[in-house]
Amino acid sequence: MSDPIKDSGPVLVGKMKITDGERAKRKELDRAPRPRVASTLVLTCGSRKNLKILMGQRSKRHDFMPSVYVFPGGRVDRADSFAPFAGDLSARTERILEAAYPPRRARAVALASVRETWEETGLMLGAKAKTNRNINNESYDDFRAAGLLPDLSGVEVFGRAVTPPHRHKRFDAWFFVKHLGERHPPRIKDSSELLNVGWFTFEEIEALETQRATDMMLGVLKRYLKADRPPETIFYSRAIRGEFKMLQFPEE
Repeated sequence: MSDPIKDSGPVLVGKMKITDGERAKRKELDRAPRPRVASTLVLTCGSRKNLKILMGQRSKRHDFMPSVYVFPGGRVDRADSFAPFAGDLSARTERILEAAYPPRRARAVALASVRETWEETGLMLGAKAKTNRNINNESYDDFRAAGLLPDLSGVEVFGRAVTPPHRHKRFDAWFFVKHLGERHPPRIKDSSELLNVGWFTFEEIEALETQRATDMMLGVLKRYLKADRPPETIFYSRAIRGEFKMLQFPEE
């Protein structure tokens, strides 16, 4: 697996798997769809020498990225802007997100990654709190029923990637990371979105079927984890006139 940060200029990393169904749907569109804001959380656990990462396999029935292993994540929903929460984002992560969105929307992007992790892997990242607030959202009400609020503490942004225009579904995906400490990995479970959910080392991930974006972000993550402190900007990948560009966000 190559590390795209060490390269320069346009780069393609990993295999770009496109199903016949997806290709046909894209041809039905007059123009590339507008990317939807999405959020992904990379959870790590264990020591640096034996770091494990939470991933799962998308169902082969999906017409978008079928069968490949991904990190938990998904679209940012309206409820993410209004859900009660615990913990605070770091000043660095707030600054980076608010370079793209108003404060409430910026927080929603991060909060969506915690919600999606619960929905797709059964892992609830919450802090104990007494709240009776019901926002008529199944996932957030699951937190409330457990006496918890979704916890943003320790969630740091490290990357951003926009799906290229040749796909019929596009996302402006933000990548976050949170380390759970040197502990035994918490229990997780499969869902309707992700199968074979598990904790994998970097070496084990190399044997899994993954997509270009996942391979690229794993390379970015390795560099991020090796740094003495989080960088002031994040890796930003998007296609410009048919070529993948490696940028920084916010622009330096």
